[in-house]
Amino acid sequence: MNTSKEDSLELIRTFLPPYLTAGLQENLFKDISENFPLSTDAKVVYSRLEDLNYYYQGDCLIDIPFTKFGKGKFGVAYISGVVVSNTCDIAPENERIVTPNIQFSAIFSVSEYLEVLKGDDISDQRVETFLADLKGNRISNLFYLPEKSNGENIIMEESFVQFDLSVALPIDIFDAEAYNRDYAPAGDRLVSFSNYGFYLFLIKLSVHYCRFREGVFRNQ
Repeated sequence: MNTSKEDSLELIRTFLPPYLTAGLQENLFKDISENFPLSTDAKVVYSRLEDLNYYYQGDCLIDIPFTKFGKGKFGVAYISGVVVSNTCDIAPENERIVTPNIQFSAIFSVSEYLEVLKGDDISDQRVETFLADLKGNRISNLFYLPEKSNGENIIMEESFVQFDLSVALPIDIFDAEAYNRDYAPAGDRLVSFSNYGFYLFLIKLSVHYCRFREGVFRNQ
């Protein structure tokens, strides 16, 4: 291991979630050391949470209504989305004067998106470069999601999150019976993230929203 990677891993170690036990922190650090910044292994990236009373940051759900604009027309598209809001901000036991919204970012199928690129006459080389960068999590506004199956059915297609395509919905949209909190194929929750998947998701989310690359001097 070269020195720069060692330095990076030591920096990562200082930002491991403090709520994890020492053993869980070491397990997470091992996954990070072996996989970061890749999210191509479903067994490493996804997990199945036991408490399904409410939704967690990073949960991927089907049939989220996203507004759609194009050619002067407005509509709604029901597609998969990932919960971007912090878990504690949307937990039902945290009472607030102002009812919170849940923010979702859109999820798109890789295969369907590649077909769109080919239809737009994008060269094969550019498509291959895009796919390699996507899987390497080198595109700041996109987060790669590997295929997830249960042995019989594909639960989550090979997909990606697009952080800059988001929608905010009233939290009480989930109080009705329109959404089933169980995991697919029985329910509407596709996947949740493992400790490693969640850590990487937050890193990508932070890079998209909070990187210091503006280059504008703001003092008067």
